[in-house]
Amino acid sequence: MNRSDNRQDSISGPAADLIVTDARVWTGDETSPEAEAVAILGDRIVAAGSAAEVALWRGKRTRVIPAQGRLLLPGFNDAHLHLVDGGLQLDNVDLREAASPGEFADRIGAHVRTIGAGEWVLGGGWDEQRWDRHELPTRQMIDPVTPDTPVLIERYDMHMALANTVALRLAGVTAATPTPRGGEIVRDSRGNPTGILKDAAIRCVAAFVPPTTPARRLRAVKRALEHAAALGVTSVQHMGPASDDVALYMELAERGELTTRIYIAQPNLEWAEHGQVAVRHGFGSSLLRLGALKGFADGSLGSATAYFFQPYAKADTRGLMSDEMQDQETLRERLLQADKAAMQVCWHAIGDQAVSLTLDLFEEIERFHGPRDRRLRIEHAQHVTARDFDRFSRLRVIASVQPYHAIDDGRWAEQRVGAQRLKTSYPYRSFLDHGVRLALGTDWCVAPLNPLLTLYAATTRATLDGKNPQGWIPEQKLSMSEAVAAYTSGSAFAEFHEKEKGSISCGKLADMVLLSDNIFKIDPGQVRDVRVLLTIMGGKIVYSSAGWTAPALK
Repeated sequence: MNRSDNRQDSISGPAADLIVTDARVWTGDETSPEAEAVAILGDRIVAAGSAAEVALWRGKRTRVIPAQGRLLLPGFNDAHLHLVDGGLQLDNVDLREAASPGEFADRIGAHVRTIGAGEWVLGGGWDEQRWDRHELPTRQMIDPVTPDTPVLIERYDMHMALANTVALRLAGVTAATPTPRGGEIVRDSRGNPTGILKDAAIRCVAAFVPPTTPARRLRAVKRALEHAAALGVTSVQHMGPASDDVALYMELAERGELTTRIYIAQPNLEWAEHGQVAVRHGFGSSLLRLGALKGFADGSLGSATAYFFQPYAKADTRGLMSDEMQDQETLRERLLQADKAAMQVCWHAIGDQAVSLTLDLFEEIERFHGPRDRRLRIEHAQHVTARDFDRFSRLRVIASVQPYHAIDDGRWAEQRVGAQRLKTSYPYRSFLDHGVRLALGTDWCVAPLNPLLTLYAATTRATLDGKNPQGWIPEQKLSMSEAVAAYTSGSAFAEFHEKEKGSISCGKLADMVLLSDNIFKIDPGQVRDVRVLLTIMGGKIVYSSAGWTAPALK
């Protein structure tokens, strides 16, 4: 009898359920960095090694996938996204490619004709930097195509929104409306709202948007999960989900319908307002885990609300400190309470002073409660003063970064902050050189969810406008292996799950992605064109490319 047909002849125990063979396996495991095949039993990896070694796990019912020499990686783990918003955006008006104010208005008008009376136009993703004059849109620009339809559409960075006159009227926002703390209602020369709302001011209108129906929320989550699987994303870390999102995740997990693992960082303000129980970091199952707290120090660079030590170039503003950061005593007590409960703190900070203030808070947490394995995180960490890299390292703060932002913002960032501050902007290499752990993500739906675009951005830093083919601030590039490690084991470490996933190692969860090309061998500039052929999550095939015609899956 052939040994490959009956594993019991050589090793006692059950045969593998699934074997991927004839692959180029990048394991991410330093003790055994490469392999030819992988065997899976249940939801775990039971062998990774030579084709001959793994063949010993083959039984009569083992399903075998010949990979034809393709590259097999650990599944991608997006360390920072907004999963439901991303799913909703797939059905909302999409303004990302609107290249002019006229096209911007036309797309909104066309979307109005597809929705029912009384529904709001939501979504957006607009970017005025694509337009010739780079001027912010106003309500007057879209009122003619939305005479009876309320509109609240976000800039692609989600820190600025445009409301039309109908929406402002419904929300009662007028010239007399006071500016909310941590936000800005942009006004014209007469003091009337232009429709542009920044950061905390967005809530003035968002509070009047009807809640998402359960049916639409379910559709959004399912579409988001399908999208993630098709891109090789097997784990995500959802920043600031609504409580209804979490409840739906729990329901889908119970029904066995989650095809992506989810780690949740609940909103700081929601946690405080609703008195939610503080859950220790990493609480839950391998599919759905809680225990992190998400908050904000500032806004975004594109909306000129990221908070800096020095004013923006050619502007009399240093940005906006978030509402929650302005009450330092309350925030300090809240974070100390969260830390006492062993919750993980994930803090959004983009401007250099916002980053520095967040590190101050983290230092105080450690000083008050003493050292331990907290894995404090700064989300985005886009602009950092030179003196703060050592503090990142000393406090063991994780830099949770999104490289696509660098090649997107790089089109216009110098106009915002000047050349000098750019030297330590989107500083991925500087972080690694200072011993800081990186976790990679996308910030979807702010940026595309596609991990191959993220790897392209991290390794080329070639801006989207084509003006920096050799890299924007090229000294901050990552190697491909560094970027993939940060996207797999780095992200797993950032959510306290590195013992369970992040590498193709015996005993770990069987989360893997098969790619059309070997991204370690081709030019990094070609990586954005690489396709996902197969996604495996927990030993189950959750995506298979229709265009992949390898010898049919056996």
